[in-house]
Amino acid sequence: MEVAVARLTTKITGLVVGAMAVSGLTAGVALADHAKVDGSITAAGETCSWTDGSISGNPPQTVTLDRTTVNPNVTCTGSVSVTLNNDPTISFDDTAGTATADLINVTVQMSGITCEYEAAGLQAQREGTTRTYTATGVTIDKSGGSFLCPSSTTADAEFVFH
Repeated sequence: MEVAVARLTTKITGLVVGAMAVSGLTAGVALADHAKVDGSITAAGETCSWTDGSISGNPPQTVTLDRTTVNPNVTCTGSVSVTLNNDPTISFDDTAGTATADLINVTVQMSGITCEYEAAGLQAQREGTTRTYTATGVTIDKSGGSFLCPSSTTADAEFVFH
């Protein structure tokens, strides 16, 4: 049971990080043509990913990620499911090459256990002049759910705006 909870926490963290990173992927090297973002998050050996999440505009302007376009497209390895609970606002700093999400809140379910995690001010780094952003070793904290859920977890994420 403890292993399942650890995996769940990792999945949640990955999703949270992913959502945050996805929101801020389009740092402003060039304007996005379709206001979409794809993401992949890995934690505790499990990976969750999605495609074509809608954002409210084109970076480098501040954008909002629409969770209703992410949640139906999330697929995870193993028996974990993840839901993005909010619509993160992402701001970009083109000089620093970063994207920052105001708040990411996710619910992770695994083996009948439900955990909720969130991260505020999550930051991802742009890769060169591409529209790809990565966040590594990000810590996500438990904000609700079962006492079996880990209090925090770390994850890596990659997001591509297109």
